[in-house]
Amino acid sequence: MAPLKHPGPTCQTKHCYDNIEDGTLARTPSPLPAHVGSAAPQGSTPKAARRVVAKGACSFINPQAKGTVIASPEAFGRLRKNSGAAKISSEKPKASQSWPDGSSSPAIEQEIQIDNQKISVIRPPEDKAKGKNLPTTNELAEALRAVPAAQRAHTNEVVLSPTAAPGSTESQTIQGQGGSGKIELFPVSDPQSQNDFDNRLMHESGHNYQEKLWSGAGDVSQWQVAADADDRRPSPYAAHNTGDDFCEFNVLYNTAKGSGCEETAKQIYPHRWAKRANYQSP
Repeated sequence: MAPLKHPGPTCQTKHCYDNIEDGTLARTPSPLPAHVGSAAPQGSTPKAARRVVAKGACSFINPQAKGTVIASPEAFGRLRKNSGAAKISSEKPKASQSWPDGSSSPAIEQEIQIDNQKISVIRPPEDKAKGKNLPTTNELAEALRAVPAAQRAHTNEVVLSPTAAPGSTESQTIQGQGGSGKIELFPVSDPQSQNDFDNRLMHESGHNYQEKLWSGAGDVSQWQVAADADDRRPSPYAAHNTGDDFCEFNVLYNTAKGSGCEETAKQIYPHRWAKRANYQSP
């Protein structure tokens, strides 16, 4: 069986889906309940329920009007405290690496160890990476440290490709993809911050994690039922497919859980939150 691959968000982190204005799904207000022992007034028009809106440091959990979920640097900094310092091996030259687009060129191999987990990294030499806005190995290690250990355990290799992803076009750039234990990141035109890499790695590693959580179509369907029951989606990109809905929400779940933002997130996405919390950790 060919390895599974789930392409990540297309176009740039800060400039996706400008033509989509609303980050919500269509909703139908439920009628207001009648007083106990009486019927609802004839012809009455129920008021729409007031929507919960996160504020201040928690505002990142609100449904995004454009692009993808972008959790805050502070949230990722908090998650990194759950992991030990990363150990990075020395560089090992590789004579030829086959990149996702089918081309081949020399590469560098390294290994990142976080606590008891080792993750292989394959990246281009510095001269081939210049101008591609790929993460350094140190930036990659910090992003991986922020991924909860139970989720990170299902990623064993990260490839930083110097060439564009198959399927990318001039107007839409595939930033990355995850699947079968691997994450592939591709060049983008905008300079990237540590927070950009934190969000991208959390999303892509979520695809590897969902392969553990979902064993068949029934599991996918159950998540979609929860997503449909919430009348809002985390971002326009979450509407791409059920897997991306999970990964976009999973960024919010991981960064809000255990923080002062958790209760608000539960109110905004009650069904997704309950379903995600019910998954058994590996």
